Amino acid sequence: MIQKKILNRITILFASIILTLGSIFHTSCTFLDIDPYITDLFTLDSVFAKQDYAQRYLYNVYGYVVDNGSFRGNPSRNNITMPWTPISDEAVSGYKRMNYHSYAVWSNNELTAENYYGFNDRFNRFYEGIRRANTFLMRIDECKEVGPVQISEWKGEATFIKALCYFELMLAYGPIPIVPDYPVDFDTPINELMVERNTWDECSEYVEGLLRTSIDLLPEFVMDKSDVGKATKNAARAVLSRLTLYTASPLFNGQNGEFASFKNMAGVPLLNPVKSMEKWAKAAAAAKELVELKPNDLYTVPAMENTPDVPVPESEKQNFPNGVGGIDHYHSYLDMFNGECVQASSNKELLFTKQGSDAAEYGRYMDPGMIDGWSGFYFPQRIVDQYYMADGRDITNSSEEFPYEQTGYTNRDSTFSGERMTNGFTLLSGTRKWYANREIRFYATVAFNNSFYPSVSTPPDKVGADGKVARFFANSISGKEAAAQRPSAQGEEYAMTGYLCRKFNHYEDSWLPNGRRKAKYGILYRMAEVYLNYVEAMNELDKNYTVDGITVSRDQAEMKRCFNLIRYRAGLPGITDTDVSNQQRMRELIARERLLEMMWEGRRYFDTRRNKTAIIHENEPVMGLDVSIRTQDPERFYNVIKAVERPYLYKVFTPRQTFWPIPKSEIDKNYNLMQMIGYN
Repeated sequence: MIQKKILNRITILFASIILTLGSIFHTSCTFLDIDPYITDLFTLDSVFAKQDYAQRYLYNVYGYVVDNGSFRGNPSRNNITMPWTPISDEAVSGYKRMNYHSYAVWSNNELTAENYYGFNDRFNRFYEGIRRANTFLMRIDECKEVGPVQISEWKGEATFIKALCYFELMLAYGPIPIVPDYPVDFDTPINELMVERNTWDECSEYVEGLLRTSIDLLPEFVMDKSDVGKATKNAARAVLSRLTLYTASPLFNGQNGEFASFKNMAGVPLLNPVKSMEKWAKAAAAAKELVELKPNDLYTVPAMENTPDVPVPESEKQNFPNGVGGIDHYHSYLDMFNGECVQASSNKELLFTKQGSDAAEYGRYMDPGMIDGWSGFYFPQRIVDQYYMADGRDITNSSEEFPYEQTGYTNRDSTFSGERMTNGFTLLSGTRKWYANREIRFYATVAFNNSFYPSVSTPPDKVGADGKVARFFANSISGKEAAAQRPSAQGEEYAMTGYLCRKFNHYEDSWLPNGRRKAKYGILYRMAEVYLNYVEAMNELDKNYTVDGITVSRDQAEMKRCFNLIRYRAGLPGITDTDVSNQQRMRELIARERLLEMMWEGRRYFDTRRNKTAIIHENEPVMGLDVSIRTQDPERFYNVIKAVERPYLYKVFTPRQTFWPIPKSEIDKNYNLMQMIGYN
């Protein structure tokens, strides 16, 4: 009887963590079920005997790549979503349903190891992906229909996805177990099967090794447009840049005293308690390798007839990349996200994308009610206020030429970067003046009261009383009273802070009957991030370092050049020599630029954690406008107040929210698997 219990325990453990054999055709099988393993013993021989079947198996492994275009917690087994935006300080969600809309459960620090309230079980999902990648790597040499060059490339792809799965586990759960690359014998003693967490540094070094292996094996470029979304050398280099930067950051590099008791069975701290400058050097070298291959590869669109003349010093008016000239800053930024840049292959900035993304469908969570959007996610006022004025000044220090006016309204329509009824942006007459004179990314990203949406696919007979204008007064079509009439929406789908996000909205998009949406892809890695990674890592260096033959230092000229690529593309003045000479000033500028440039792309959640600022920003009150006010009293609408539309519209951060808890079911099966501090 005892032996039978032990065997059952081994069987479950194999199936949930260690087994490297998986089913090709049953992606929906239960991971904890042993039956797929038994089935595989009879099917894998035939799968890897045929080129077509083997390739399908590899495509199945690609199914474990996350979808950065989907913000829902748990939509399906087919797309692993990125719920990081609504639960970080850059956004707030009006949803607290006990399903995949449970963002406020996490934001309010109510998530438990026993109940994820609809957030998908990323722990088992990514280990399943690792298992299938291992299966492919073990068996693909058996496929005699495929030549050695193709097999080598396929191994690179599987290794890359395996690295991605590990990295996503690390991002969510911190230090995690590194499981064997090969199946474990059934006569292995049970105590050897109880795998424990490896340290963060061990995980980082292991994933780095996988990425370097994949770089050796992967092609430099995809062969044609149909292969976009497959891994390349630069995709692996981009992941390596993010991984090494995070590992060098304070949380994982000496500033983690609150986790002193977070140790493995041998008493070794799971997070490195001693700062290492060499980690910053490694991060700088990883970014530099890619920057030297792609020195100024940002996506740009040529200037249009009505591209705004952005206010920068004369010395910065040269053509991009040496200045702001020759490009349309609005479309150069926006068109990557809204679907206007149809082919990812035509965008030199993109390093890795999810082609089968849910980005178009989940844009509905950000769109206003007058085009039948669901308006489930909003900007807090503090984030809106982070955007610069057109001349690069803060709103608290605006100039006479580009003032931040806190009262009054615009008195004329103003259209730039295209046509009013199609691809241009129109700032309408009657818009609050504090939305005028702002930087271009503000208009590409933030939807404020009186925002115009061309929504050209909306049938004329479906245009409502507000026309194509998003008004967030209580009695407007996009306001709370209309939301209360939505069937089965629980009345929560309106802009509860007075702001929505339009970054992923195309001018054709409409959710009204017979409307259509532009196809979009999910961006996972792009060069703008790598340039900022490089600047951040260089900023921390105290001397010259050489890593794997690459020499790095706090090169102020290169820091300024890379940072200003981002600024010039956005139509902003660049940083100065005075800025770059001050390390603390640069830290602040880098953090702000990462927020604005990668707004709602899933990076902010991790930036605030790795840099130990979540405890500040996620404990600040969520402020917004008074959306309970009706159109008859517009001035009161613009009172900045604490968001009170729902009692759960707040953020709270404690150290336990640094990582997600491992599901209690996994802890119960494995007595060596330490739970995240703060969870039972």
